[in-house]
Amino acid sequence: MGQVGVAAEGGHARYTYRLRVPSAARTALAAEWGRCRWVWNECVAKSRAVHLHNKAAGRKATCGRLSSTGC
Repeated sequence: MGQVGVAAEGGHARYTYRLRVPSAARTALAAEWGRCRWVWNECVAKSRAVHLHNKAAGRKATCGRLSSTGC
């Protein structure tokens, strides 16, 4: 069960829970986290590349669906 703490202002409660994950689930979560981290890193790399391209070209290209430059 969680612990309850009441803030000094009153009326706000904060709960703390501990999640006990079996080893198989922990392995699956770690693998999923690795895939999410890879996607994030790819997005950061693309964003940095577009930023450098924009800086060098002096124009404003984007990488989204609404892009007219087709990054």
